[in-house]
Amino acid sequence: MSTNVPAAINAAKVYVDGSNEVTGIAEVTLPELKFMVAEIEGFDIAGKIEEPIIGSTDVMDLVMKFSAINGDISNINDQQAHTFHLRAAQQHIDSATGNAVLKGLKVDIKGKVKEFKGGTVKAGEKTETEIVISCLAYKVTLDGKEIINIDKLGFKSSINGVDQAKRFQSLLS
Repeated sequence: MSTNVPAAINAAKVYVDGSNEVTGIAEVTLPELKFMVAEIEGFDIAGKIEEPIIGSTDVMDLVMKFSAINGDISNINDQQAHTFHLRAAQQHIDSATGNAVLKGLKVDIKGKVKEFKGGTVKAGEKTETEIVISCLAYKVTLDGKEIINIDKLGFKSSINGVDQAKRFQSLLS
């Protein structure tokens, strides 16, 4: 049976609010998906445990590092919510043939800038300017398959196509 082994990102671009390409990006760190937990202890438990809360995620941040300060940074550093679209060509290796297989990676994030780090100004060097986005929504699609779809304000928490929040929403009406 043939499987695709992930190898590398060939190329990537980031767009903001649909069509404007963000230039000068050196690196993007995607949000960490961490579920909120309740710490439980009691007579029936030998110590403490953390129980992940269904459908509830902790704070998520997107980090974009830039080679230098540019106009694109000032356009998104305005305390308003923006939608960021990362598009990447991801190379895999077909385990049966050894040939390269390309897959599309789409990451869509809605959020607001919460940190701006200007970086260091030094002759002949990058400033390594950094922007941290506090995420309100986070969606990851690989080769057409939805992997993650979190919308905090829309109360959606879907992992591999299963909306975890729907598991308890019917109990609320």
